[in-house]
Amino acid sequence: MILQKCGGLPLAIIAVSDLLAASTHEHQWEQLYNSIRHGLGSNPAIERIMMILLLGFFDLTPCLKSCLLYLAMFPENYAIQKERLVVRWIAEGFIREEPGYTLYESGERCFNELMNRNLIQRGDTNEFGEVETCRVHGIVLDFLVSISKKENFVTLLGAPGVNPDPENKVRRLSLQEGSDIPTDLVLRNARSLTVFGHCVKVPSLLDLRHLRILDFEGYRELEDHHLADIGNLFHLKYLRLKYSKITKLPEQIAELQYLESLDVCGNNRTIEIPSAINQLRRLVRLVVSEDTVLPDETGGIKALQVLEGINVNIQSSNFIRQIGQLANLRKLSISFINYYAGDNWKENQEEMVSAICRLGKANLHVLHIEINEGADEIFEESWCPAPDSLRELVIKVDTVSRVPRWIGSLVNLQKLFIPMWDIQQEDMVIMGGLPGLRNLCLTALTAGSKDGGRLKISRGHGFPSLSHFKIGWEECALGLSFEAGSMPKLQKAELEFDAQETLSVTNGNFDFGIENVSCLTSISVRCTYDDESIRPTLEAAMERAINAHPNHPMLVWIK
Repeated sequence: MILQKCGGLPLAIIAVSDLLAASTHEHQWEQLYNSIRHGLGSNPAIERIMMILLLGFFDLTPCLKSCLLYLAMFPENYAIQKERLVVRWIAEGFIREEPGYTLYESGERCFNELMNRNLIQRGDTNEFGEVETCRVHGIVLDFLVSISKKENFVTLLGAPGVNPDPENKVRRLSLQEGSDIPTDLVLRNARSLTVFGHCVKVPSLLDLRHLRILDFEGYRELEDHHLADIGNLFHLKYLRLKYSKITKLPEQIAELQYLESLDVCGNNRTIEIPSAINQLRRLVRLVVSEDTVLPDETGGIKALQVLEGINVNIQSSNFIRQIGQLANLRKLSISFINYYAGDNWKENQEEMVSAICRLGKANLHVLHIEINEGADEIFEESWCPAPDSLRELVIKVDTVSRVPRWIGSLVNLQKLFIPMWDIQQEDMVIMGGLPGLRNLCLTALTAGSKDGGRLKISRGHGFPSLSHFKIGWEECALGLSFEAGSMPKLQKAELEFDAQETLSVTNGNFDFGIENVSCLTSISVRCTYDDESIRPTLEAAMERAINAHPNHPMLVWIK
């Protein structure tokens, strides 16, 4: 139980192991466990853990120290979204501009540094294996809460075993499940308010005029009247409303002239957005739900860099046209959901494609598209000129019948996710010609064809920069064959397939030619079986391929 509490944190395991070795009686071990559970500063028996963590903490730059201490804001075992965290760091002023990087990219670098130091733990990953959420280890969180309390960095209400000092002026307030605000707690200087869970009494916004961050996470009791005085939050930079009862944003939102990030996605009802939103001249990030109709005026917010959650089929055609004028837009996430479609859905699809092509000649780097039906029709539109500024393209549909030809013109593309019905040689030729492609994820029902043809990847198919390749699906017939010299920089391969279906297109064997991928360092295999007797044959074939490879790459079986 004690080592479970360490949760794989190397510094904690070393320190606790020494303490266990020095403790010879069972009651001493119980005392140690209780000490870890109730905070690092509460018992001299675990001072060594505190000292080791302090050494690591003092080794951080001032920026990283602030970013790390900020994690004391979140409850234990809470899945923290990376994007949410980085944007909040920026709003707090922790992140400084670095030459060659946007503020968000600099924030990502801080996030990765904390993760590389094992101070935060990996959580969920996206299609490309990149971390999307993180967690703070219980021992690290206890340490951060302790330091934060000493430095009056974060004030926690509702956290077990943590009581605020009423003599301290609140700078950043975290209201957790079932918390009440003591009447003697001074809130007027608070810069940040985050509300988690239910049964929380939210203070009046009139008492929080210096707020920069207002974040409601799952506070389902939040209603329209709670935002009545939001116009008084002149310094507000970040506003997030999730899983609330809010039905509309007040017109006073136009007073928030410093607002940079507005997130109203994830609600169980449509939130009405006022036309006054176009007065938010500094708004760079807007995230909405797919059933939100945005006013035409939204297209006039020229500072926008991130626009997510736009259901093209329910917006006005004028708004869709204006998206193409947002020259600073770097990330666009849209959907074509037909069961929400209005009468102008066809016109909107054409206008959206045209807008993307215009943005693709400016600063658009990331494009995510979700389509519930008719994907081939949309991708056969005239995508001309091709949006060649794109670096990441994610297409979420059931399947497309072929790789759209215009993708072959995306010379700057680095990451591509696309679901296919049947991957053919001509599809690989199109994708293989992308000079900068580093990460490719293809879900598919078939790779090759049912008549016994193999999907051969050879030197002539290109992929000069690809380092991570994922292909298949749990029902996939994976007729894949790597030939000598193929994918010359590939380091990580992930194969997913159905054993019986795969044997039907590979002449009864599991020879994928893995030994021909010269730079391969790891390969992951996820396989489904109707007949478990096939498993030994597959495992033996993979072991032979690994042994025949000069690098002897690591083989990982994924259940």
